[in-house]
Amino acid sequence: MKSATLTWFRPRDGAVLDLQSLSAVADLPDRMLGAWMDLLWPGSPGLILKGLDIEGQLSADGPPGSRRPDGESAGITVTPGSAIVSDRSGNKFLVHVRDRLTVSWPNVKGARVRGVMVLRLYRDDLDAFPGVQPARQEVGVELGFVRLDQADRPDLLPVAESVGNGRDWSTDLRRVWHPDHVAVLQILSHFDHLEQVVWRAEPQGNVWSNEVFGRSWVRYQTMAVAAIQAARHSLETRTMTTEERVRTFTALHRQLARSVEPAATELLQLFRPIEGAGPYKRVLDSAEIL
Repeated sequence: MKSATLTWFRPRDGAVLDLQSLSAVADLPDRMLGAWMDLLWPGSPGLILKGLDIEGQLSADGPPGSRRPDGESAGITVTPGSAIVSDRSGNKFLVHVRDRLTVSWPNVKGARVRGVMVLRLYRDDLDAFPGVQPARQEVGVELGFVRLDQADRPDLLPVAESVGNGRDWSTDLRRVWHPDHVAVLQILSHFDHLEQVVWRAEPQGNVWSNEVFGRSWVRYQTMAVAAIQAARHSLETRTMTTEERVRTFTALHRQLARSVEPAATELLQLFRPIEGAGPYKRVLDSAEIL
């Protein structure tokens, strides 16, 4: 039994170049991007590949990568970058933003607005000659704000979400970060502190009380530090998506909760407040299950 999975453009002498043949060419980029996204982050309609960071200092509050824009400014600006963005039909486009994008705050509250800043596609028809329309369009993105309950639309790519304190914006929603990204370096500095929490902790916790790994407290501490080092190695050596970072932190929390519980509690502070945790809410939810 045969199963046709795609239409392949195959030029030959004397072959008819019909609309279906041209569609096979036009569909190829979407198929390639779709296959790559299915491998990297199954089910995700879009992903920020590089840049598109909010201009402003990294915040000490909120999940990793949170930034604090100038609250007195008339709007918010993001840096140049590139992203995979879907349209309403699910077609995926690789878009390069070569200049900074700026958008005004949606109301007088300025940076304290509650909502999500998103990228959305626009597609403009072009005229080759008066009355003649070529078989191409200009595709680009524009920056805007939507309510929290609208951010899951597949044709909107979230760039940042307001954090509960009204000043910071969480940015690690659907992003790829290289090991040298400033937010990754900030995470690694938190790991330094987390290791100190492990070594300074006194014997305590349910795992210790139940003697799961015996009566040597150093053994529990060593297991906790080994888990931190494993997470550190992943962040320092691999380009990772938000989804992969969430999985890494979830696994790290699970291992810390099974060895040095104060370190597991300390790790969760990275993702609060819960109202702005975004994808990292899964780490907090997993802590409640343990």
